[in-house]
Amino acid sequence: GGCWSPTRAGVFYVTRADGVMDIWDIGHSQNEIAYSHKVSDVSLSSISVEGNTQGGGKLVAVGDANGTVSLLEVCDSLAYPKQNEKSIVNAMFERETKREKNLEVRERDVKRARAQEEERMKIEKGEAEFDADNQEKDELVRLEDEFFTFVNETYDDSRNE
Repeated sequence: GGCWSPTRAGVFYVTRADGVMDIWDIGHSQNEIAYSHKVSDVSLSSISVEGNTQGGGKLVAVGDANGTVSLLEVCDSLAYPKQNEKSIVNAMFERETKREKNLEVRERDVKRARAQEEERMKIEKGEAEFDADNQEKDELVRLEDEFFTFVNETYDDSRNE
């Protein structure tokens, strides 16, 4: 499970099956966990952070698969909002949303280009097969003509003897 901090727009909490709680501070780093803490030897099943946008955010209740609830206190930097944090996080989400849409458009364009290239290759291959079929037919006609010419000449030669 997981939840967002009620006091910090860029902080969220994640529980794991190995009994560890991870705290992410995406205002600090999007690629690294800000803090990990081993809460239990069994899987964590629930998490809740006390507080609201006006205050709190320091106490975290974590439940495990055995029904044990642990109450943890986080440091001030994970509980109290930073200046302009909400607008910075919102701008980051908007930027990432635009990036995702651009990637989807790019992926669609690449798929379309691949499909067009495959269609072009099929057409070219079809024309090549058609040309090869025509060449085979032309060769068969030529060989057939040679055969009948030879047979006729042989027949004519045998008649003349």
